Amino acid sequence: MKFNSFVMRVILITSIVLSIILSWKIWTNNTHYERRTDSQTTTKTVSRKSDRKISDIFLPTQILWRTNQQSQLVYNSKESLVPKLKEAMKLAKSARFKASKLSEANYYQAITTDDTLTLLYPDNISYAVFKKVFDDSNNQLSRNTTFNRIKITMGTKPQLTLMNDKSHMIYQTTMRQFSVAQVKRILDHSDVHLNVKESLLNHKPFIYVAANQSLLPYSYLVNQQPENYYITTLLDQKNTDNIDAKEQGDNVIYTDGDNNDLYKRLTINHKTGEIAYVKYEDTKSPTGLTKSFETSFETSFEALLKTGNSLSGMRFYSYDEDTNSTTYRTYVEGFPVFYQTNFGSVKVQLLPTGQRVDFSNYSLQVPVPAGDKPVTLPSTQAVLNQMTKNGLLLENIDNIQVGYEWTQETSNDQVIDLNPTYFIQYKGVWRSLSALLAQKEELTEGS
Repeated sequence: MKFNSFVMRVILITSIVLSIILSWKIWTNNTHYERRTDSQTTTKTVSRKSDRKISDIFLPTQILWRTNQQSQLVYNSKESLVPKLKEAMKLAKSARFKASKLSEANYYQAITTDDTLTLLYPDNISYAVFKKVFDDSNNQLSRNTTFNRIKITMGTKPQLTLMNDKSHMIYQTTMRQFSVAQVKRILDHSDVHLNVKESLLNHKPFIYVAANQSLLPYSYLVNQQPENYYITTLLDQKNTDNIDAKEQGDNVIYTDGDNNDLYKRLTINHKTGEIAYVKYEDTKSPTGLTKSFETSFETSFEALLKTGNSLSGMRFYSYDEDTNSTTYRTYVEGFPVFYQTNFGSVKVQLLPTGQRVDFSNYSLQVPVPAGDKPVTLPSTQAVLNQMTKNGLLLENIDNIQVGYEWTQETSNDQVIDLNPTYFIQYKGVWRSLSALLAQKEELTEGS
């Protein structure tokens, strides 16, 4: 009897010890799991805070190299050459700029000079932004002077020319301590060369791609932020109970109007991923805001940062002075991405008493193998001939360029395909070539 009692006690003690050990294991494993999850969440949150500067977003988008009477768009498929060229230009010193207004013929001759390197912007930037991007110390030009070309004439006495395609104004200076050899070494690392020529269309110079030029298609995994993130960052509300939410079709509209001096509205489209953020304030914008390119660009850049989305590959694309709107697009291999949204990647409009930001919840994250063969593009002239044959008027073309079409895969909504094609801004609206030809009857009515 005593023996049985002893055995029972041993079994009981063993069970208790075993229970304690198992419980400890479970507790410590849960703690480890939670710590790992918290760590991952923290890392993800930190990654949303972009460290991009205005000098990163307002970089030129294309490099045009002209020699032996042939122009080429050049880039490196593994790394961008623009930052390296920027560093080379930082070392140069320039003299006083000389301003000139050229005739259309003389301006065209100036942009097609041999032995020149041109860094191209898709639209005019201000000299104030140029100084920030290139750390230029020259103060001879007005900060609101605008241009879209940075041309460097190679030779024993290199020259820097800032050029405005719209006004035909040029600002020219000589460059000291500028290494032509260093620039040529950078260009030697370019592994893609597209033969192009600059031609005038509707009195504006455009880059015409020659026949049989090929570009690679790409596929990317996309990143998507949770809605609560935008409520926290844009509406400045950590407690969603203070936010009014209303559904309208595919849209959910969040508003925060408790503050009498401030009204914010956030609209998220669950179908397209497009987001519209509007902030109204009683305080009016500073006088002359719409006339200051520097202020407009800086304010729009701050709004771009506040979206919290990845800005990898994001570049300044255009500025509309009439509406005080700045548009940014994602760029791949020096070419803009279209259809990520209807308005570009991000559009920031500065209102008299606030601002509106339109952007996408989706951003390119990780490239994945596309497995597709290079796409051979028709020449730009062939595209224009095709448009004319279909009854479209060339005089209605505002812009034409090669870009990447954003298409979501039907089998995987987390993968985006980017296919190169032509995009035409016709009567003020951007369309792909195929979409433009599909709408030709509607667009040619009354022409």
